[in-house]
Amino acid sequence: MSLPLALMLFVSCTDASTVEVPTYQHMDRQTGQILKCTQCPAGTYMRAYCTPTRDTVCSPCPANHFTQYWNYLPNCLYCGTFCVENQHVKEECSPKNNRVCECNDGYFWHADFCIKHTECPSGDGVQKKGTVYSDTECERCPRGTFSAVASSSAKCVKHTDCESMGLVVMLNGSRWHDNVCLTCQNLHNDGGLSILRDFLPRFFAHQKIRLSKLKRVVRYLGQRQQERKQKFSRRDFLRNFFSEWIKGLLKASKTSLHCRKF
Repeated sequence: MSLPLALMLFVSCTDASTVEVPTYQHMDRQTGQILKCTQCPAGTYMRAYCTPTRDTVCSPCPANHFTQYWNYLPNCLYCGTFCVENQHVKEECSPKNNRVCECNDGYFWHADFCIKHTECPSGDGVQKKGTVYSDTECERCPRGTFSAVASSSAKCVKHTDCESMGLVVMLNGSRWHDNVCLTCQNLHNDGGLSILRDFLPRFFAHQKIRLSKLKRVVRYLGQRQQERKQKFSRRDFLRNFFSEWIKGLLKASKTSLHCRKF
């Protein structure tokens, strides 16, 4: 389709008072005359310059090529954008635009690459979630709140109110763990070890204690027990060690006083 007909169709479907068709200047080779010529609309390219007797000739862009704006380019541009790792196609190549890529969920755009959103460490919560264009913003959990996991989405939450649930506080919460609650019955049955069994893995994870280092600690404590001529299996030794630790903890807290009334 030639430009005059294309422009007639375009203008007829648009409010003429709001459309300003851009032009360019071209010197006709035969006459030396400087001509004012109409540019080609987006999705087309200039196949031939205007002459004194006709306007610019435009043609549609071929497959995998585009022009995004009014132009007088001799060829359409190649759709040279390709989505790479951690990206997906937001808008496919068309005659009027290049291929548009967007970061996958959990990633954000930085210097033409998609970078994984930062995970706030335990003890810090998400103040502002990351988007496809910005990273996560973290904040230190204020007093009375905690965040137990490294996460790019979890906010700081309030410590559990043990008393309102009819429970007692075995261990006060911190920035990285909740209040550890239990019933007096549970305390009398196993000394709170069942509750501690759930808590200790999170403690070691937060402290980032490697397994090799943890084994050395167990061996060291085991040697001290042997010096006292006490022999335990590793499992019984740890159980005994933490049981004694809990007893000392409870004596220094209000929990034991509360449960004596039980």
